[in-house]
Order: sequence, then structure tokens, then C-alpha cells
Amino acid sequence: MSTRPGRNYRALQRPYTRKEYIRSIPPSKITKFTHGNPEGAYDYEVKIVATASFQVKSNALEAARMSVLSQLRNSIPEEFFFFKVVPYPHHVIRRHALAGVHKAERLQKGMRLAFGKPDGRAARIMKGQDIMVLRVRAQDLELAKDAIRIGKLKLPHMTKILIERITGNEEKGA
Repeated sequence: MSTRPGRNYRALQRPYTRKEYIRSIPPSKITKFTHGNPEGAYDYEVKIVATASFQVKSNALEAARMSVLSQLRNSIPEEFFFFKVVPYPHHVIRRHALAGVHKAERLQKGMRLAFGKPDGRAARIMKGQDIMVLRVRAQDLELAKDAIRIGKLKLPHMTKILIERITGNEEKGA
């Protein structure tokens, strides 16, 4: 069975995370949340920030993570950046499939609000929350902006890119 589009699960639903009541919990698609060198001396922080509250499937987070990393690894050595996916997909998405396929005489009408079976995972993201954070040196800022822009295309449109200068690096070097 193929996956449904992310727009079907974008609205915030009641959280469903009590894992002791769920028989088969689908695994999260995200394998690793941090990449690069966390202790480096960085000048800029490029972030994807939510402009509204929504849910995003773990498939979309993983696709965005992979596209950002592929852009970064082609242009910047791994010891000169730090990349982190902030939200964790705790929310278990449920699916109740209504019959409406080939050879069905009519669409199924009954049990429209049934509980459903676990189908995937999603991260609940609130307005103003960071989704992805990338720290780079000043000479790599343009490459980082382009990588984050490509990763933002994999996420819902209710996001924006923020660039902040990191202060306090002068004290670390002294």
C-alpha cells in the first residue's frame, strides 16, 4: 500500500504516543539527527523555522535531511559545518482505508471516523519552532543558504529560512 500525501496529515491532531497501547509501531524514517562537527567555531546559523503549527511526516523530514546533506557534502568538508534536525517524530499516524478501488461498485460509506491502524510517524511542530539548524563559517554561508533552500522544498510551505550571526566566537578563540 502506497503512502498518502503529507497534506492528509498536516493538521494538528490529538497526540497518539502511548506506545504500550499500540501493537505494531511503525519505525521513524529518520536515522540520524546530527551531522558534522558540533564543537567547531562557526560564524553563522541558518535555520528553517515554522511560521504556523502543523505536523510533518517523518518521510518528509528524512527527505529534507538527505537533500541538505547531499548538497553540503558536495561542497563543504564535514568538519566545517554542524547540521541538526530538531523535531522528533513521536506522533503515530493512524489510517482507516475506505474502499474505493477498481471493481468496487460504489464508495464505502460506513465507519468514516473509525480509529484506524498505525500507518507512520509525524513530528508535531509549533509556530516559531526550529525544524533544521545548520552552523557554518562565513565563507560557506552562500553554500549553506542554497542547501537549506533545497531542503525547505521537501517540507510544508509554512516555513521560512532565518540567518543569524553567532556571537561569542571571539571569546572562545582567546
